[in-house]
Formats: sequence, structure tokens, C-alpha cells
Amino acid sequence: MAGYVCRRLLWTVPVLFGVSFVVFLAMHSLPGDAAQQILGLAATEENASALRSSMGLDRPFIVQYAGWLGHTLRGDLGVSAIMRSPVIVILGGKLVNSLVLAAASLSIVAVSGFFLGTASAAHAGKVIDRTIVTTALALASAPVFWVGLVLLFAFGIVWPIFPTAGMTSLTGSNGTPDVLWHVVLPALTAAAMPAAIVTRVTRSAMIDTIGRPFIAAARGRGVSPRRILYVHAARNVLPVFANVCGLQIGHLFGGVVFTEIVFSWPGIGMQLFDSIEQRDIPMVQGCVLAIAVVFVLSNALSDVLVRALDVRSR
Repeated sequence: MAGYVCRRLLWTVPVLFGVSFVVFLAMHSLPGDAAQQILGLAATEENASALRSSMGLDRPFIVQYAGWLGHTLRGDLGVSAIMRSPVIVILGGKLVNSLVLAAASLSIVAVSGFFLGTASAAHAGKVIDRTIVTTALALASAPVFWVGLVLLFAFGIVWPIFPTAGMTSLTGSNGTPDVLWHVVLPALTAAAMPAAIVTRVTRSAMIDTIGRPFIAAARGRGVSPRRILYVHAARNVLPVFANVCGLQIGHLFGGVVFTEIVFSWPGIGMQLFDSIEQRDIPMVQGCVLAIAVVFVLSNALSDVLVRALDVRSR
């Protein structure tokens, strides 16, 4: 098992190198002059040249990339061209906020996906099954920002139950209960599409498992239907369930970019949006790289967890 974990982690290294190169290439292929856009009205030729020189934009591309990669491997993501602060310091707090939102969303995805998928499989072909499948199909097809706007309008304006913006109240304790109250709508928004996918995959795996001979043998021994479903069948579905949940972590982190914009959540997605508008190249590169690291590591963790849960793979 330890050897598998080491091999799986080693495979993440070339992936992250590839992501870093693509991100760096994409940012430097954008049309226009980044220095002039950052300076705005103060963009004289002298000021623009000085800024290009300080940011290293006047050097060949491969030299810029090698320099940036070397600093990144040492934990230095550069300095934000707009906020004049180290990118790693700014990203620290933003990443924590995004992880809070992603953790809340993943909890909703795991709980709702497992129980709805199991209930749908247990009543296959019946009204409850068709209802769950139809709802899951609709949510899987709905854009994240559209779901967010619908929830915001319904439960923030028509029925003002939950806050509509921010992570904490402007006046209040700003403690854990306040954060949990603010995270409800953003977490539901980010979880809608992944929960629908997990529900459908869990349903399919559960239906396949229920039809196997060992389930028929358990029924013949008089085991209760609930125990058959949630113990015998669920144990065999867990590897598939863990795998699809792990894959959704990356999608959740991609989805929170839109979710944070809709609900003004002060996370890495909101920071990425603002940095793209301001052409803050070091900050954009840092945000995208952070998202890529979370995506790759979550997939690696998912593979390790599936390996641990699946007896046949051992």
C-alpha cells in the first residue's frame, strides 16, 4: 500500500509541472500590454517600461517561466501587482475561506448523494426512483451560477431566511455559527451538480450490487432489507462512491469560482475573478496553481482511499 501511495504521489509531479506551464503560457498570450493596463491613467512609456522590467516581462518567455518556476518551488509566488503584497500571503486566507465552502459543499454531496442514490436503487422503477432521477438530471444540467441566482432570489429575497452575501455579518459575533449561517446557500449552490452526479453513480452501482448472488443469499437467510441495503450492499458500493466523491472535489473547487462571485464569498474564486479583471498576472497564476494543486491532490487522495476500501485491489 505504501508503494502505491508513493507512486500515485509521484504521478502528480509531472501533472503539476504541465499545469504550471499552461497557466504561464496562457497569461502571457493574452492580447494587450499588462503593464499599461495595471498602471491605467499613469501609463506613460517610462512608467510602463519600468514596470515591465520589475515584473520581468521584457525577458524571453522561457527565461520568465524558468525564473517563476524556480521561485514557486521555493514557496515564492511573487508579489501582487495591484495589492503590492506577497501572493502567498494573500492566497493563504483566501484558500482557507474556499476550503470552508468546499468542505461544506462536499458534506452535502456525500450525504445527499449516498442516501438519495441508495433510496432510488431500493425503489427502482417506482415513483420515488423516477423523481430522484429526474431531479438529478435537471440539477446536473443546470449551470452553477443559475442555481445560485435562483437560491439567492428564493431564500434571500422572497423568503429572507439566509444571508445573500459575504462570509460573516457586518455586525455580529462573526463566530462559527455566523459562518455556518452564511455558508448554507453557497454550499447548496456548489453542491447541486456534484450531488446529482454522485446520486446517479451510486444508484447504478447499488442496483448492480443488489442483483448479485450474495444479496440473494442474505435474503434467503432472513437478513432484514435495511441491513442488506445499508451494510452488505453499501460495503461493496463504497469504493465506487469514494472514487466519484473524490473526483467531485476538483469540480467543487471549480464551481466555487462562480459561487463565490454570486454570493461575494471572500475566497480564491472571488480573488481570481478580481485579479483577471485587473490583469494581476502573479495573482492569477497563484490562484490557478492553487486550484490545480487541490484538484490533483484530491484525485490522488481519492485513488488511495478507493485502493484502501476495495479488498479485491489488495
